[in-house]
Order: sequence, then structure tokens, then C-alpha cells
Amino acid sequence: MKSVGEAMSIGRTFKESLQKALRSLETGSYGFEEVESDPDRIKTKLKIPGAERIWYIAQAMRTGMDIKTIHEYTKIDPWFLENIKHILEFEEHSEFKVLQETSKMEH
Repeated sequence: MKSVGEAMSIGRTFKESLQKALRSLETGSYGFEEVESDPDRIKTKLKIPGAERIWYIAQAMRTGMDIKTIHEYTKIDPWFLENIKHILEFEEHSEFKVLQETSKMEH
């Protein structure tokens, strides 16, 4: 039987609190890691509330699914979805910057 618990995270913003909560789940996750999945599986995971749904929301955004469509599948308020999207955009920008800096150091 799987234990059901809760995560408490306090931050100045929703984005900060959400990321702290993800790290505190004790699942080995440190944020919105990518999940390998096909489009049909993503849609199914979005429709059914579950422990992994937050990662499938992020994956749907990475594959180009818009906020309105994700909202229709999940019924999660678009404000929260927009904040998740901002986290992913920052993550993508940060990874790009690291790659740029690494490339400069190699040349």
C-alpha cells in the first residue's frame, strides 16, 4: 500500500513554493524533469489526477500544447499553468546560457 502524504513548502512566490514542494516529495525529482511519453499518453495522464500529473503537464508544455488545451484536460486554473510555463521557460533559457558558456570555454 502506498503512503499518501503532503509536502509543505514556503516561499515568496508560487513558483518558488512549487519547486520546493517538488523537491520535498522524496521521489528523487529535483524539478520538472522530462518524462518519456507519446502524445496520447500525455493526454490520458492530464485527464486523470495522479501523483505524476504535474510532470506530464510540464511535458505537454514542452511538446507545444497550449495553456487552454491543458486547462481543458486538467481543469487546473490557467493562472497556475502560466506559472508552470514561466518556470519551464526560465529553465530552458538557463540551460541555453549554460550551453553557450560551455561552448565559449571549449573554443
